[in-house]
Amino acid sequence: METQFPTSSSSSSTTDFKGVEGGGGGGGALVVNRRRQEGNPVLKYVRNVRYEWGDIGADFECGPSFGVVYLSFKYHKQHPDYVYSRINGKDENRYRNKVLLGYCNMEEPKHVLRELNMICFREAWTLVVVYTVEEAAEYIELFKTTQKKEVTIKKKPIDDRNDTPMSDERRQNREIAVGFLTSARSITKTDAD
Repeated sequence: METQFPTSSSSSSTTDFKGVEGGGGGGGALVVNRRRQEGNPVLKYVRNVRYEWGDIGADFECGPSFGVVYLSFKYHKQHPDYVYSRINGKDENRYRNKVLLGYCNMEEPKHVLRELNMICFREAWTLVVVYTVEEAAEYIELFKTTQKKEVTIKKKPIDDRNDTPMSDERRQNREIAVGFLTSARSITKTDAD
């Protein structure tokens, strides 16, 4: 929040769509807090997801469980208590995934970065630091398009002898050996592997 953005006289329930009409990837539009974000230069660069104005606690709502609070380092330096009021607010803390998107727009950010990092650590927020408003928009779009994707890692069994995937025959032999070893009460499957 480099500057305090003017509020609009129009109702917060009015929906204005910007960006790509079909976009979104995660179902529905990115919801933007009109009261706090109208006039934010980041919105000019949000092009790959559609967004709408809404009355929400976070600055950007990427999904029902994903909230983003935007803060410029210069604004934080001028108003150090602002970040506490935002990340400790009841509406901001209702999200499971809480991101403080910090815009580094100062020459010597070391102290501000350390302070924000400690605040986020203590309050269980994720700090993402960007160096341009374009980069901030890219992260917001990324958060929106990936907010529903599950991360799954499927580990293939590896042949310990040569670090290659196991053949079917070796896998069968290994399963037989593991079954035999785990028949003894004191050996678990993890120990046998």
